[in-house]
Amino acid sequence: CTCSDSSTLTKNRRPTVNNFNKQRPAVRKEASNAIPNFALLPHPIYLKESVTIIMCTTPPSSSYQHMSPPPSRTYPNMTKGSSFVPLPRPSLRAQKQHLTSILLDSATTLFVLYFLYHNPNYLNPWSLPNATLWLGGFILIRCAIAFYDHLVVCLIDSCFKCKVLPTREPGAPPVRYVELDTRSLVYLCLNAFNEYAFVMRLTHYLSQGGMFQALPLKLSEVSLGNTLLALGIIFVSMDMLYAPLHHLMHLPSLYPLIHKHHHRQHFPTRGYLDAGNEHPIEHMIGIICVWFALMTAELMMPSLLCLGDKLWYEDAGLSVLSSPSEWVRGGGVHAITAFIFFQLHAALAMMNHS
Repeated sequence: CTCSDSSTLTKNRRPTVNNFNKQRPAVRKEASNAIPNFALLPHPIYLKESVTIIMCTTPPSSSYQHMSPPPSRTYPNMTKGSSFVPLPRPSLRAQKQHLTSILLDSATTLFVLYFLYHNPNYLNPWSLPNATLWLGGFILIRCAIAFYDHLVVCLIDSCFKCKVLPTREPGAPPVRYVELDTRSLVYLCLNAFNEYAFVMRLTHYLSQGGMFQALPLKLSEVSLGNTLLALGIIFVSMDMLYAPLHHLMHLPSLYPLIHKHHHRQHFPTRGYLDAGNEHPIEHMIGIICVWFALMTAELMMPSLLCLGDKLWYEDAGLSVLSSPSEWVRGGGVHAITAFIFFQLHAALAMMNHS
């Protein structure tokens, strides 16, 4: 019940519990005409004059949907200075995390600006002559990613006929769904430019023949080693680096600063938009893992070939001389293999968030 007039209870400004219980029916009747519906919500409100205390009863759960939310302003009959009980202040740990996050983002921004100032070709490895061509390539890549996102889901649905997750079935109970907020849109824009730079650098890297200009490009140079074996090495080496880094991002001291934003979405359905909605530092970690995997396979394949030749000649009783440069000469991955890996990597990321 609710009291809006102290005279209804007693002449005292602080009525006792017994007097309050005796007057409960009359107080409830008067309160229902004086206070809006949202006053019935279980929020204690303390006023300065006339109203000594407002005690709210919890209504049935079925009537919650017809009630208005708690007001952000005071009631019309509330005196100046009356308001809801203020929200508790953030804990010292939350304030420390917020400050650390600001310092980390600021330091990262300064480092990126410093790096781009001294390495302007990072965003333009092809040395495009004007900004129009550069922006045209950016728009082309974004359209290709959007098309590929829908193509992957369509192919999976039509070719494999897989069962959907229980949360995707018709009539399933609702799951927490987070819309894209301002921070998410900013992260997506920053990551989009970083992806564009990565695509340009990857294509330029392949066209130049890799680190040592030895990466095969022709179809006649395709072999079992620089395709299937190299593809397996790429996936294994990437997981060897990404798995511990992902574990570090889940540590309590680092998780709120970087990786927590990506896990805000408990019900990913937007494909690339949910996959790429991550902190720019995390996005750069993923790109570094891709480069590490590609270069590891490019250098490891010649080493494996040299090791195989050495073991083969030793078993035959022959000696083979190979210079150290032969073991790391590069060119162990075909350009088609790198392209296939990048497509599979993008498709898996989209499927995991669709």
